[in-house]
Amino acid sequence: MRKILTDDTKRELSMHGSEQFPMTVSHDDLWDFEGKRVPVHWHGDLEISLPREGTAVYQVGQKRYEVRPGEGLLLNQNVPHSCCSLDRKRVRYSTVLVRPDFLYGEFGSDVERNCFRPFLQNLAVPCIRLGSENGWEQEVLKKINLVEIAFDQREYCYELKIKGLLCEVFSTVLRENQSRFEEYRPANHLELERLEIMLNYLNAHFDSVVKLQELADQVHLSREVCCRLFRKLTGKTVTGYLEEYRAAKSVSLVQSGQYSMTQIADMIGFSNASRFAAAFRRQFGCNPGEYHSFTAE
Repeated sequence: MRKILTDDTKRELSMHGSEQFPMTVSHDDLWDFEGKRVPVHWHGDLEISLPREGTAVYQVGQKRYEVRPGEGLLLNQNVPHSCCSLDRKRVRYSTVLVRPDFLYGEFGSDVERNCFRPFLQNLAVPCIRLGSENGWEQEVLKKINLVEIAFDQREYCYELKIKGLLCEVFSTVLRENQSRFEEYRPANHLELERLEIMLNYLNAHFDSVVKLQELADQVHLSREVCCRLFRKLTGKTVTGYLEEYRAAKSVSLVQSGQYSMTQIADMIGFSNASRFAAAFRRQFGCNPGEYHSFTAE
């Protein structure tokens, strides 16, 4: 099972590409990930996701996006997001990841200041959906497909070809979405710092009862504001996040076959085995016992 390696803030730790060529294209299958989903994470790279089979469901902040083959989703940098499938059907997809300065060069350059900054530092535009209705979207998707082909084939000067194609892609996308950048809301690093503190606290205390007031006290906010901020940045309630985190933590215990469901429930913070089983079903689509039998085969 694949995992997204993150730090305590859910920032992805893996580098995409190399320092010399900071972009990459990956070909993924949601069923290869633990729980058949990509958990909440974020990174400083721009991400373009292109489903090839099945419908990918992205949670970006509080909004949900269903993206099908022939469509795409462009995710802004530093935006917490997760991905699962629709009705737990198989999803295969390609992902283009690129560090922004690979495209704009030096920070403070005209390209960075005039073209990219209104998008990259704008919380009002966490992502841009690429459908198939408009001509410019179709053209952009064709060029992204060419990026994927060039990356896979790696012919002489493929790096230059990819950079040129990506510059054309973002030139079109940013131009066509210029009106959206008028509602400029600068990225709030204080909010990300508070999210880091909350996630650290939840991850450290997942196996016990977590009181919302104690969580709110960690970031000096009221319970209501704390819950709103957490949902804004992760798209999940605190309770929903804890349920998913606890279920994920139970996998190794279930696979070991050494503990009863009641013991596991107690070890990972559920009040009883029934609640644990229900949370496990929501996360993995089967009961813990069925999961153990399947993985033991």
